[in-house]
Amino acid sequence: MLKIVETSTAKKTVGLAITYRAGSQDKYGTCPSACVLNCSKKKAKEKVDSDYLDALLKAKPKRGLSFTYSSADPSNYAHRLNEDSTVINYSAPTPDVAVEKFKTMPVAVVYPWKPDQKNARHKGALIVRCPAEYNAVRGCADCGGGVPLCARLNRNYIIGFEPHGAQKKKAADPNIKGGCYAANGHTNLHWTATTLQEQGDETDAERVTRFVRGLPPRAIVRHHIAGDVMQDSA
Repeated sequence: MLKIVETSTAKKTVGLAITYRAGSQDKYGTCPSACVLNCSKKKAKEKVDSDYLDALLKAKPKRGLSFTYSSADPSNYAHRLNEDSTVINYSAPTPDVAVEKFKTMPVAVVYPWKPDQKNARHKGALIVRCPAEYNAVRGCADCGGGVPLCARLNRNYIIGFEPHGAQKKKAADPNIKGGCYAANGHTNLHWTATTLQEQGDETDAERVTRFVRGLPPRAIVRHHIAGDVMQDSA
């Protein structure tokens, strides 16, 4: 199930086109169980939705930008990323894994920032904190002078996000399962609504393709604020 929002009004994504992706019976139904933040007690299907992934990679507005994050095995998509595709940031489970991966693909990770800290070094690798977290920018649309850091394919740094949400203590500890930021608040409301919506016979792949084709040139898309690229576990 895919919920589409042509113009977000949320603080961080204001002005962006965004989507939410969920299973038809469980909002975590498209999330891999490998995600350390996954709070669901249901077992996810460990198979990527190839049709959706194909469509996602192509779902970039004309002369625009598109990006997202995934906890799925990056071997499914990293080799397919290019300047014309959606930038999929691998959501590494730990800073150590992030360092292993960042030289071959865009990587993001939850990092225990100090209040005034803007970047860090972990095993020699540079981790750059999301500028919106310390109010350097209003949100993604203003990040990087209009080219959000997370939408940049070729970069020599990891993006670091502070643990956030009602379960941020769990999110900060990779040894504890759970802590999903989308499990509470407004994000949870939208994500739950995604599962409950009527979508007819239109697949997620067809829906995201139609949505992005209808956006104006130079639009910026943040794909699946919550959800991932796995097959629906229903």
